[in-house]
Amino acid sequence: MTESLFIAGDWGTTHLRLYLCRYVLDQPLNVLATQAGPGVSQVNGDFEQIFFDLVGDWLDKHGTMPVILSGMVGSNIGWQAAPYIDCPASAEQIVSGRTAFRARGIEFSIISGLRTINPLGAPDLMRGEELQLLGWMGAALDVKTETARLIVLPGTHNKWALVQRGKIETFVTALTGELYSLLQNHSMLIANTETADFSDHIFMQGVKVATTLESGQLLQALFTTRSRQVLGELSESHASSYLSGLLIGSDVVGSLALMEKQMGAIESVDLIGDSALSRCYQLALESVGVKAEVRDAVQIAMSGYEAVYLALYSLSGGSLPNSSAPKSSSPNSKGEIPL
Repeated sequence: MTESLFIAGDWGTTHLRLYLCRYVLDQPLNVLATQAGPGVSQVNGDFEQIFFDLVGDWLDKHGTMPVILSGMVGSNIGWQAAPYIDCPASAEQIVSGRTAFRARGIEFSIISGLRTINPLGAPDLMRGEELQLLGWMGAALDVKTETARLIVLPGTHNKWALVQRGKIETFVTALTGELYSLLQNHSMLIANTETADFSDHIFMQGVKVATTLESGQLLQALFTTRSRQVLGELSESHASSYLSGLLIGSDVVGSLALMEKQMGAIESVDLIGDSALSRCYQLALESVGVKAEVRDAVQIAMSGYEAVYLALYSLSGGSLPNSSAPKSSSPNSKGEIPL
């Protein structure tokens, strides 16, 4: 049986999540153990020590194994700078553009970010979400057809990505999550965050208002979060729900309009992100007639790490790391990654 181990890690700005993964031919990737640690913004340059402190027991038990990292660990404030790759970008280009280095006898690969000129005609950047898009591309049956697909990745900086013909063609970033956090915690719109009680009904009130706004009117609509509370139309506990609806609704309306310029009418999207946040986007999208399927973010990410691992090791000839059996696959005639 072809079996091997590797470590995958999402090292973002605020969190580090490490996964001890076991690959077995023709079986789903198995996560044997996990570890959590500080994000890039909380590390004072000692990335190597933090990493090895967290995975020391794994290495003691199983021996050396490759490591694949994604996220802000490859930024200019991270461990090793991984360059941005220009869109359109294929899976093969993303994997081959990785930054590789060794530390304490371990081979590391940091996945590069992506850059594009977005539908606004402005430069845009992505770092971390490209790994999830790789995973989605591996799971989508029609990813290499002519059909254009829109993938939404909700988060602090939401990404709306256009995938077509097996490539990430372009994307646009919305500052929705960060703006919500700033207004929630540092503005007079929300009086007490501790009493917040999410309400679908109030959230959709905010979404409905957002869908009726003319261009440039969000700033005026935001103040109604305060005025409705003062006048007794909105409870303090539901103000956050209304604010969330306003921002997510505006993001949905604006981002759909931008992406429609690239791909025509949009009938459906895939959502990859935190389950609660993805559900909010699903409600907002379906309220404007766009079907939204929520995908398991962890499962999608694991598919992305697996695709990178197989491309780097299973297709390179010889045996898989930590494997007692020879590799079972080889590149196809076009040298493509088996997504």
